[in-house]
Amino acid sequence: MKAILVLLAIAVFAFADAYNDGLAAANRGYSYDDLGYYTEAIGDYTQTIKIDTNDAWAYGNLSISYRKLGDQSRAIADYTQAIKIDPNDTVAYNNRGNSYDDLGDHSKAIEDFTQAIKIDPKLAVAYYNRGNSYDDLGDYSKAIADYTQAIKIDPNDAKVYNNRGNSYGKLRDYKKATKDARKACELGDCRLLQYMGKNGFISD
Repeated sequence: MKAILVLLAIAVFAFADAYNDGLAAANRGYSYDDLGYYTEAIGDYTQTIKIDTNDAWAYGNLSISYRKLGDQSRAIADYTQAIKIDPNDTVAYNNRGNSYDDLGDHSKAIEDFTQAIKIDPKLAVAYYNRGNSYDDLGDYSKAIADYTQAIKIDPNDAKVYNNRGNSYGKLRDYKKATKDARKACELGDCRLLQYMGKNGFISD
């Protein structure tokens, strides 16, 4: 049903293109992206930018489509352009950090997540992502601190408990890891708890 509605939206925006090229192309691009047609989405976002070179939203969405296609370098370039247009764009900083992380450049990723947090100290996803980067670097204590902050902001996100539990496990603190795994399971994600149970890491 959703796919039908999105296809209908694409048709409507295609018709509207003659009347309002920029807006119609941007909205159609968003609809294409929602269906997984990332190349088509990129075409529409590019058209939007040709009409308005200061459209930070279009650059941001263009970057998302490139990232989904695995082109992290191009995604980073377009996130950078979005940030130049709007230096307070927390989404662009956070998403560029994810692309840096995908490339294995965890230090640059941490810089971007930190900047997003400076702009919005309540941005739970940035703490979560920075925690992931610290974990990748082997700094489990800093990872745990960031996951804990993310949980304070949003206490109902199962994946954060799972990741914090995983970091506790790497520090061999299986009691805290078990507690987090159980909480994540309560919230609907039991993967860590199952893994710990299977491998004998459960500790009460």
